[in-house]
Amino acid sequence: MITWLRVLGVVVLLLGVVAAIVCSVQFVGDANYYEIVAAYERHPNHAIFQAEYWAAAGRHWALLVAAVAGLFVGLTTGSTLIALAEILRRLPPR
Repeated sequence: MITWLRVLGVVVLLLGVVAAIVCSVQFVGDANYYEIVAAYERHPNHAIFQAEYWAAAGRHWALLVAAVAGLFVGLTTGSTLIALAEILRRLPPR
């Protein structure tokens, strides 16, 4: 049980960090968003450019939220599982 908790903790921690890295790379490299922002800045009152901007902005900022959440959840859950395995290892057997 202790080994499985430790392995699960490491896997969850790594998955959270990898998810955060992938989302961060996509967030920074979102060229479509930057093109739409440039078009929106040229024509801020045009309804089509506004609609395209808000659609692209939703995806763009969702990537940032996913990166932060993935890192936070991965680190906290993985660390908690690893700590629980260590606590169970130190307890005397019944």
